[in-house]
Amino acid sequence: MSAPVIEMRAASLRKGRHLLLDHVDLCVSRREFVGIIGPNGAGKTSLLRVIAGFEKCAGEVRLFGRPQRGNRGTRVRVGYVPQSVEIDPAFPILAVEAVMIGLSGRLGLCRSPSKKDGERAMELLEIMRVAHLARRPFGHLSGGERQKVSIARAIIQRPEVLLLDEPTANLDIAVQKEVLNLVEEIHEREAPAVLFVTHDFNMLPGAMRRAVFLDGGRIVYDGPSSEALTGENLSRLFRYPLETFQRGGRRFISLG
Repeated sequence: MSAPVIEMRAASLRKGRHLLLDHVDLCVSRREFVGIIGPNGAGKTSLLRVIAGFEKCAGEVRLFGRPQRGNRGTRVRVGYVPQSVEIDPAFPILAVEAVMIGLSGRLGLCRSPSKKDGERAMELLEIMRVAHLARRPFGHLSGGERQKVSIARAIIQRPEVLLLDEPTANLDIAVQKEVLNLVEEIHEREAPAVLFVTHDFNMLPGAMRRAVFLDGGRIVYDGPSSEALTGENLSRLFRYPLETFQRGGRRFISLG
């Protein structure tokens, strides 16, 4: 196995009286595609925010072999897509400009994107199938279109780690499938390690080979997704009877 890009040891995060992460140990290697699965309030978003550097936690977090705390250089190597991006429709920013915001960590406040940066932004919009929306106001885009632009923004700097928090949530089923296909294409083309948070077991990326179950801020399973996604395991995790079945070579999960 290659050198890890993410190492967490006894990582704990508390907000007031709430323990959001409880002594989490996690190691992710280059190019891995890891699914983060768990019920609401399990700590999935908190885990991504700690890795992205938006939350400070107790314990140890190392990115690319170096301590995360105080190391600003690691942030440009991590791309983060939150659950949703809310923006005032009147806010004057175009889709292609929203993508180039992802360069701010590298450029800083005093430098403007170059022509090459603009070409890279358009290339990513092409990959995400929304290049025709480049000059449209970001706030006027549909939820699925905004999500595709947000993924392009997260990967414009060619991050070595890509964090996706429910990237298909609240999207129509056809758009969900398209976004999943695009995420897999990005993983193949750009080669980042991917942490993919989801609760929709019937819309899982085929590239996901490893599953991590979170419950109450703790990792309760970490192993091959083929062994993780059984009715017994998922019923225990979600405290509700679930069953799995195969159809057309795909695994589906239904209420028991």
